[in-house]
Amino acid sequence: MTTIKAHFDGMSIIPDEPVELPLNEPLTVHVDASVTPERSITGVQLAKSGFAGLWKNRKDIGDSLEYARKLRRHAETRGRSDT
Repeated sequence: MTTIKAHFDGMSIIPDEPVELPLNEPLTVHVDASVTPERSITGVQLAKSGFAGLWKNRKDIGDSLEYARKLRRHAETRGRSDT
């Protein structure tokens, strides 16, 4: 089974990305309307959102790059008994 992201324009189902199928291929379409569409925002919107700089006043982080590496290592080894 192939999953294709698409949207409904009021008359037709329109793929959101290129689809490689033979012409006139019979298809069965299952609609999952519970899927939340991905939204993107501009850099200006991100800067105004409060998300950027969210941790700027945290005193326990220190070097933000090292802190990010520590979080990544923890996430990568979570649930493993050999570490």
